[in-house]
Amino acid sequence: MTATIKVIAILAVLTAVLLGAADSARILVVVPIMARSHHIAISGVTKALAEKGHHITYVSGLAKGNKINPTHNHKLIHVAGSEAELKRFWTNKRGTLDKVTFLMEWGARMCNETMSNPDVQAELNKPGQKYDLVIAELFFFQEAFVGLGHQFNVPVVAVNPFGASQFINEHAGNPLRACASSRFSFHVASDMSYTFINLPKQQEIVDRYWPGAPPVDDMLRSNLALTVINNHFTLVYPMPMAPNVVEIGGIHIPQKRNPLPKDLQEFLDSAKEGVLYFSLGSNLKVQYMPEDKKDAILGGLGALKERVLLKWDGEVPKGLPPNIRTIEWAPQSDLLAHPNIRAFWTHGGLLSTQESVYFGVPLLGMPMFGDQQFNMMLAERKGFCVKLDFETMTRASVDAALDEILHNPKYKKAASKLSGIFRSKAVQPAEAAVFSIEHVLEHGADHLKPSNVFMPLYQLLLLDVILAGAAVVLLPLLLLWACCRALCGGKKAASSPSKRKKNN
Repeated sequence: MTATIKVIAILAVLTAVLLGAADSARILVVVPIMARSHHIAISGVTKALAEKGHHITYVSGLAKGNKINPTHNHKLIHVAGSEAELKRFWTNKRGTLDKVTFLMEWGARMCNETMSNPDVQAELNKPGQKYDLVIAELFFFQEAFVGLGHQFNVPVVAVNPFGASQFINEHAGNPLRACASSRFSFHVASDMSYTFINLPKQQEIVDRYWPGAPPVDDMLRSNLALTVINNHFTLVYPMPMAPNVVEIGGIHIPQKRNPLPKDLQEFLDSAKEGVLYFSLGSNLKVQYMPEDKKDAILGGLGALKERVLLKWDGEVPKGLPPNIRTIEWAPQSDLLAHPNIRAFWTHGGLLSTQESVYFGVPLLGMPMFGDQQFNMMLAERKGFCVKLDFETMTRASVDAALDEILHNPKYKKAASKLSGIFRSKAVQPAEAAVFSIEHVLEHGADHLKPSNVFMPLYQLLLLDVILAGAAVVLLPLLLLWACCRALCGGKKAASSPSKRKKNN
């Protein structure tokens, strides 16, 4: 009897494993950018998919050994990325349009370098190689990767570490254009550049690696099954979303807290006046800043009675004030969860902004580029942020901003209120992403796409309807005018001979 039960149990386990294997999908993920912040949100999706049994092949631009959420179902392929190029982007002074053009050229280079990588080519061209789905960061000027969907004849999912952009709205069919929601500071400047500079560059890549494929813009409209955006309505203007757009704002924030390192825990616990946390993310570094800006920041922080935890990579400068402690890396979510964190000085990246709202921590925002300006503008309007302008920043403006954010209770009150709203979710972001992607794998995506994705501009703007309506109104008026003119002309012609006779 016992042996029979064991056999039945083993058969049940084997059946479950085989069924799981049958349902699992092979998913190709391509994220060649070396910026860690881009991978954090995207890897939240891939980790959740891997935990459901799907097999992930992840082409990553992160340095070797810099893995994010690896699991037994992950296969990592590293492609070379240039951190020097990333540094040059942040440190060189450019206008908005120049920065957008730089990103377009950089995106095209990343696509070329990825597709020409021997390891990538070997993986893609294995005999009998098959994938069921492709995930890529298409709308960060890497639209050419939609060609992978054409190569394997599978749907493509775009995962965007930012919110909805003008380009996403156009190709996903969202009814509200980004210019109406002010999503990016550079969208208006980059609209024509996207059409006349970026898409031709991406088309060249498609022609090189997928000859005979449809135009890249056509594939974005037909092959793009789903767009997953790192967005949450508490941090943006409310806007309608098409069913093929899924919000996953906060997916990177772990539900469970991990203990802090002992020395860091003691530093925070013993801070009677509280702690200000300073971090500009993984790409911006204080040591790259001009000396006057760096002195203003360090001088203002050093004058505080509160303690300061300063994220600093590399050699620590000599003579730092005693209230400042430097740290190369910090478990940011666990850190912001500590009750003694009084404020967070940030560049305004979306991930950091979401974490601050989740934990109810006020922000001192110093935006540099892109969505950071928008994030901090909205944070300021929602009442939990004091914004600093980096270009005009002085020691006096730093002191004033620090005093305001640390000692005016209205910012903490606003942050706490938004925290409750942000945490109130019917479905967790990872669950929403996995459900939507598995839905596409099982049912396809044609039923999710709004018809306006395929409409020409004149139909999208209702120009044909307006012209038809104008014709209905104007044609009768024109006919009436023509009739009146004809009648009046006939009477005038008839009266002319009688007038001539009288004159004679």
